[in-house]
Amino acid sequence: MTKKIVAVLLAFGLTFSLMACGSSAGTQTGASGGTDEAQEEPAEETDVQEAQDEAQPESEGQETAGDVAEAVEDGAQGADLTGKKVGFSALMMSSEFFTDMSNQMEAYFTEHGMEYSVADANGNAQTQIQTVENFVSMGMDYIICFVVDASSISDSLIKAREGGAFIIVIGTVLDNKDAYDVCISISQNESGITEAKMAAEWIDATFPDAEDGSIEVGLLTNSENEDAVARCDGLREIVNFTSKAVIVEEHETTQAEGAAAGQTYAEMMLMNNPDLKVILTYGTDQGQGANEAVMKDSSINSEEFAVFTVDTAEFIRNKVKESANGTSVLRGTVMLGEGTPMTCYNLMDGTWSGRVKDKVYSEECIMITPETISEYFPE
Repeated sequence: MTKKIVAVLLAFGLTFSLMACGSSAGTQTGASGGTDEAQEEPAEETDVQEAQDEAQPESEGQETAGDVAEAVEDGAQGADLTGKKVGFSALMMSSEFFTDMSNQMEAYFTEHGMEYSVADANGNAQTQIQTVENFVSMGMDYIICFVVDASSISDSLIKAREGGAFIIVIGTVLDNKDAYDVCISISQNESGITEAKMAAEWIDATFPDAEDGSIEVGLLTNSENEDAVARCDGLREIVNFTSKAVIVEEHETTQAEGAAAGQTYAEMMLMNNPDLKVILTYGTDQGQGANEAVMKDSSINSEEFAVFTVDTAEFIRNKVKESANGTSVLRGTVMLGEGTPMTCYNLMDGTWSGRVKDKVYSEECIMITPETISEYFPE
């Protein structure tokens, strides 16, 4: 699939707000539903459940989601999911990131004839367990889970699979493989490293004659879980990608604090470090807040300042575009994969079953800058 086709799928949160990373309907990564891969003529007309029925004798009783996965791997690709129910257990809907993700999911899945529901875990492991149990009661055929706590969710997901649901876990590879059918894996450390590389390239291009250790960098980090720590460790690698960079200050934030905390801590760093030139942020909310802090400070030469982050919610994409004309300093973000809604759908219907290795589908980290954004998100 060409970049531009992927872009159309992605950016088009698509007309339908593809897949924002949130639990209301779709989030940042998304693709509309018209790629060549996604629209290839199905190998057979049956849906995933029918493929499952064919995959094992009736004497074995009701098939589980694990059986569905095996049937899909056996060739039931491009299954018709019209009328199937899919539920998204979002990490925290108060985050604009997850709201956007959910909106994109809703648009994408309903465009393909599926019934979509979202449930807010509100950052609480027990609440997420309840959302999964509720989805089972609702007869969900597919459950997508952005996990709050990997150690506590497995039992509930196992029960959901035993009840016939096909489970997709996003971001975290659970230790118990019986708890999911496919994990969409993202190297969080690599996402941070990619952001750091992007910032280093901007520093070298903007300050070609700067001395070693002369370009001050601030970090807005997060340590709420192992994945967050891994991403932030990647951010700190910026000093290894350009000798000009030096990290002078770091503040830790949480998902719940959102953009407001990003702005507050960025303002603190700017006050403490008048020569600060770059802020690296854990996620989109912090990136949005940092950008606002810089743009409201009239003492800063915005042409010589940059904010970077991870994920491609629409509001972040807009800020990246605006940085080209001087109305934003958010100069780059990291796109995680080809679009969450499209990826989930192609995993559910079997189209991408050949890409799954040991129940894991690995996403790529892609730099999105003013120079590259039109390749992935065309107007």
